[in-house]
Amino acid sequence: MGFIPEELIAEVLAYLNVKTILRLKCVSKSWNTLISNPTLVKKHLNKSSQNPHITLKYRNNNGGLSLVFFPVSRLLENPSISNCTLHQLESGFQVVGSCNGLICLVSNHYYATHHQYRCSFWNPSTRTYQDLVVLNDYVNPRSSKFNFMFGYDDSTRTYKVVAYHIEGEDNIASGESEVKVLSVGDGDNCWRNIQSFPVIPLGWRHNQYTHANHLSGTINWLAINNYFYSFYKYSSITQVEQFVIVSLDLSTETYKQYLLPQGFDEVPFVQPYLSVLMGCLCFSHDSRNTEFVLWQMKEYGVQESWTRLFKISKQNLLMHFPAYAFELFCLYINGDTVIFANRFSSKAVKYNLRDQRGETININTIHRFPQAMNYVESLVSVP
Repeated sequence: MGFIPEELIAEVLAYLNVKTILRLKCVSKSWNTLISNPTLVKKHLNKSSQNPHITLKYRNNNGGLSLVFFPVSRLLENPSISNCTLHQLESGFQVVGSCNGLICLVSNHYYATHHQYRCSFWNPSTRTYQDLVVLNDYVNPRSSKFNFMFGYDDSTRTYKVVAYHIEGEDNIASGESEVKVLSVGDGDNCWRNIQSFPVIPLGWRHNQYTHANHLSGTINWLAINNYFYSFYKYSSITQVEQFVIVSLDLSTETYKQYLLPQGFDEVPFVQPYLSVLMGCLCFSHDSRNTEFVLWQMKEYGVQESWTRLFKISKQNLLMHFPAYAFELFCLYINGDTVIFANRFSSKAVKYNLRDQRGETININTIHRFPQAMNYVESLVSVP
């Protein structure tokens, strides 16, 4: 064979899946070095981001948690999936976030004197795993637990874990919060206290309902600016002005608040939903219990850039989700194609906005879609 430039080899490798690339590390020492090069890792991540995956959680009868990874293309092509590979997690671990192909896992152990949280990182594509650090909470072990989120600080190329705790009694938030940040791989593995939340994230009692979203070096929560918000009484929210987005900049570790779209003018029947779709922050809600509405903030942080992407009549969705028509969220959007999922169902729906028709996607091994999240395959090393 003639000489093939290394740059050309790297360009070809960037289009391959991780499993194939890892096999090619055995070709030679030079290929092994090339595949481990940060430049190729970044190039591959950029290409892989164009082929997104959806991560679903499955809890078996013994209470164990497993993850299932699906390329979006597979969900679009095959409306009925009967066989899929389950990746079982170590007992007690919960998924708190995914970023650049890394998944952050946290376990919580309760002792008489304190809560102990253990953070770990996992790259499912490279099958690498690393335990990191423990957070011990001795202040009040019977108070509400810490919630966690995971993100990436582009300015310092550092992964960060955010842990927060809201003070409250009888599930009523007092408004006082404690927020800690861990810079992963800085050598100290030390949790630092930062400024408290200016407002309270929705679902402050249970991490599985908080729906924090990582986007461009920030973590974003849908929040409520009434300090006496009750988690168990969504009906206590009476005005749309109580809703706000709170954003934590992982670089400066400071907060900003953003208003929701001006067209959002009535408290929804069910709790609204914040997500990241097509690289933008999105906000969805029901409207007067008759329609499902999705908004997109086209320019992050700019209130005027909120744009309504679509509004779908409840009648068009009832045939797919008769019992929980508005317990919905969007997993994916591309042109006129939308994938909807339901928090309490094993079904998803591929919906065409132009002809207003949907096709049910059944995944037989999944009981329901609680907090599905986006994921991309990557060669990124665990911290």
